[in-house]
Amino acid sequence: MNVGILLTVLFLVVVIGLVSLESFYQWIYRFPDRTEKQIIPCLRDVDLEQLKDLLNLADEGYLRLNLSPAAFRKEQRHRIDLALEYYGRMSHNTVLLQEWANSEFRKSWKTLNRDVARASKDLNNACIDFRVHALITRIRLHVWLFNSKALPFITIPCLAEVRRIESFDLVYSYEQIRQGAEKLSQTCGSNGHNLLAQGL
Repeated sequence: MNVGILLTVLFLVVVIGLVSLESFYQWIYRFPDRTEKQIIPCLRDVDLEQLKDLLNLADEGYLRLNLSPAAFRKEQRHRIDLALEYYGRMSHNTVLLQEWANSEFRKSWKTLNRDVARASKDLNNACIDFRVHALITRIRLHVWLFNSKALPFITIPCLAEVRRIESFDLVYSYEQIRQGAEKLSQTCGSNGHNLLAQGL
């Protein structure tokens, strides 16, 4: 069998396995009804400015030019760990926001509040898009970590590449999710949108 085909099949098996594990995890831990008040204490802090700096191509180029290959490899491993941490926090937050958005959407059926229905649907869709792309990116980062240990002779990847998947920008998407969450909070008549914004 062709090595390329074998690697592709292996990658697909890993992705399907991870998606299955994620679904099983959500089945156990997902709450069917989340309120804004319930999710705020569970949100994890994400400093988007630091993440933008981490994924900055110019900064990474400076490090590559000014560090020895061994030192850059070590630094890049630390930076990959940090990117995984950020994307993990962002994914955690989007799960909570999606659960809250779904709860508000179901409530809007009873209240017939079209503004809440629209805002919650928009937030839910944005969370789904982000989570799919973040999952692919996190898998990619884990592969990089594995390769850096198992194959120390290969070229060190460019971390700036994991900000986007084709035209989808994960940092911009998360900023839109933050705005969507604040909009839903205000549309629901809550005064907690400031706390929500601080938690995200």
